This record gives sequence, structure tokens and C-alpha cells, in this order.
Amino acid sequence: MHTIRPGSLSTMGPPHSLRHIADLAASGVEVIVCALTETELAELDLAGEPVAARAAGLTFHWLPIPDFGVPAAAPDLDPVLRDLRAGRHVVVHCRAGIGRSSLLAGALLVLDGASPEAAWQAISAARGRPVPETAEQRAWLTTFAQARFWDDQAATFDEEADHGLRDPAVRQAWADVLLPRLPPAPAAVVDLGCGTGSLTALLAEAGHRACGLDLSERMLAVARAKAPGVDFRRGDAADPPYPPGSFDVVLARHVLWALPDPAAALDRWRALLKPGGRLVLVEGRWSTGAGLTAAECVALLGEGDVHPLTDPALWGREVTDERYLVRA
Repeated sequence: MHTIRPGSLSTMGPPHSLRHIADLAASGVEVIVCALTETELAELDLAGEPVAARAAGLTFHWLPIPDFGVPAAAPDLDPVLRDLRAGRHVVVHCRAGIGRSSLLAGALLVLDGASPEAAWQAISAARGRPVPETAEQRAWLTTFAQARFWDDQAATFDEEADHGLRDPAVRQAWADVLLPRLPPAPAAVVDLGCGTGSLTALLAEAGHRACGLDLSERMLAVARAKAPGVDFRRGDAADPPYPPGSFDVVLARHVLWALPDPAAALDRWRALLKPGGRLVLVEGRWSTGAGLTAAECVALLGEGDVHPLTDPALWGREVTDERYLVRA
């Protein structure tokens, strides 16, 4: 289906039988990735697939996904990508060779640098039919790509002055901006898209019951090391996994502009607020043309008090583009 420097990636339905696995090996397949659940393996008389694959000299990876579903957690596909880049032929299979196998194949293409849409197009062309099977699977691959992008940034993310807040003057500047705009401590505050947790840690140190949410496990690993007592969890800022009415403040810095449906995200964020709670958003319209103007942000909110963030101390340098905080 696709060549990855210089291996080959294919998708298929399940092996017809355990004997079929040896035929796959004879045809040049070297790695099998199985997306069937344990129940499906038993139903298809393939419970012995791992043993049969290894007996045939194949590498076997079992990444079970519910039929028509998505992985419950990010699958570890790095070993499979290494196989592909070593020139091996990888076959991904599920029950019909359409949804789950295409989802894992798409994730491999994304890991190799393809955009989610380019991955779906390549798989659809190879399959001769549109994939994926569900909107949930399409959304999952987009989220997977975003998480992987930020995973790759985690090691150096805090080198930017406003990301790491390592400079005491920068840290104090953010404290001076944020703390007066929050309720008295200890307020319940969630930092959505928290990255390496610098703002979350700042608020926790000020006495707030702060927690953080981010897509990137590597970002969260840095955050947990930075603030061991804070609840950091993995999740999508566009659809936070918290009960309604959980927080006094929903904080998001440089998140709203990047979401595919910011209005829908704002509705979900408002639902997280307790009565009298507030949204505190830090956004901008950058010199690259990306972002939201303050007027656009307030229009999405319906109302909001805007505070320009032009102080160089906040960024560790002079800035000329539009940066602001809005409270609603």
C-alpha cells in the first residue's frame, strides 16, 4: 500500500486459518499487526495466531481494538515503524480489513510524516474504497497526529521563556497577570492544553487546586516532574473528560485558536464551570497569520474583558504581534 523508507505496509482481513500465516510468510510478509480482540480471535479460531506467527518466523504485534472503535490508549507503534524503516513488509489486519487495520496503518503513516488526510487518501486509494469506517476513527487519527507532534516538542518546549517560566522575572510577570484575575485561593482550576505544566504549577504554588490536561504524554511527563503533587492527565482539550460543574476557572493558553471547532469547545468548557465560574483564555494573532484576534475571540465568547499582553517580561523579549488575555 505504501513504502516507508524502504519497507512496505499492507492491510488485510484476518488470516483464513493458522496455516494461512505460513503462506503469508512465504509470500514475503515479515511482520503481522493484529487489531482483533481476544473474543474475535477465539471466534475466528485464531487464538494461536501469535504462536503460529512466531513459528513462521514473523514478528507479531497484538494491538486489540473494539470493532468499529478506536484504541483506548495510544498504541505503541514505534517498534512497527522501526520494522518498516528497516525494509520489512508489515501487514495490519482486523476482521474486515477496512476500519481498524486502516486506522493503525494511518497512524504508521502519520508517524512517518504524513498528514492524517494524506494517510486516509493513500489507504483509500490502495483499498479501492473510502476509509475510515467511522467519524470517530477519523477524529482519532487527527488527535493522534496532534499528540505525536507535541510529543516531539516536549524535550525542548521549556526553552522558550514563556513556556518554561524558568526566568524568575518571566514567572513573576505571569503570576502578576493571572493571579489577580482568579478567585481567591484555593479555587478549583483546570489548565486545558497545559503542555509541560508551567502555568498549572504556578497556580498550584499560589494555593489553588490546579490540575492539567494535555494530549501529549511526553509533555505530561515533564509536567509531573515539575509539579509532583498536581493531577495531570491525558486528554483532548476540545472535549475535556471532567464532570460538569467541576471548576471555578477553566484556563487555556494558546489552545482555542488551534481547535477545529472552537465554538463547540467553548460550550464544553463553560459546562465545566461551577455557578459564577469564569473562563480565562490567553490567545493571540501572531506574525505568521495564525491565531485569533481579540475581536474574534470575544465574538466566539459572546462577551469578555480583554487585557493586552504586551509586556516583554511575559515573553522574555519584545513582541509586536497581538497577544492578550480575555476573561469571560
